[in-house]
Amino acid sequence: MNKNFLTIATALFIGGSLLLTSCKKDETGPVITLTGDSVQTISLNASLTDPGATADDEKDGAITAITSDYLTMVNKDSAGTYTVSYTAADSKDNSTTKTRSVIVKNDAEAFFASSYNANETDALGPYTYSGNSDASKVVTVTASKSKNNRVWINRLGDFANNKIYMDITSTTIDIPQQTVSNVGTGTAANCEIHNRKTSGTGSKTATGFTLTYSDEKLAPCNGNRANVAATFTKK
Repeated sequence: MNKNFLTIATALFIGGSLLLTSCKKDETGPVITLTGDSVQTISLNASLTDPGATADDEKDGAITAITSDYLTMVNKDSAGTYTVSYTAADSKDNSTTKTRSVIVKNDAEAFFASSYNANETDALGPYTYSGNSDASKVVTVTASKSKNNRVWINRLGDFANNKIYMDITSTTIDIPQQTVSNVGTGTAANCEIHNRKTSGTGSKTATGFTLTYSDEKLAPCNGNRANVAATFTKK
């Protein structure tokens, strides 16, 4: 075979390979790196700050145009888990998306949300809640979904439907004065069902919390309990 022919063929093969390589289509999007953790926890009602992300493309290098729906997707005033997206595209319109989970959480939930045994002392003497032995009347505390460091107790005083909110500041508990309608069971005619007004204070303990509160039936019903001392211990 002619040596010149082999030389030309080899050159054409190498040139064609280089041409194919140089014309290879770019179908790879940028690599997105989240700034901070992929799962972020923030306090309910706290101000929102998007941690952001960076993007780098193998052809274009650093990509500065990154879109994020963080501020529109996360509702800081509603506890829950939100998924936010970061998207970047290169000069060939190859786009990449990466997600982050954002947990909006009531700071009081971790400690206070639980079931409790309860005991009270008032003018009539010591009293143990029926919920301690009756599962249908168990005392539970749940965290507010809309206000940070606010929790709800479902049956203060062991009264059915007597759902009261408490505001937590460090180890201190405040029960702002509040009225609950249709407390109790039975008939309204003899005030077994009535409206009730409550206020008080309390403290967090190692195993639960204590309260000192006063409450009363509202007209046309009557009946007051003053300086009730209650202890709530996690089950």
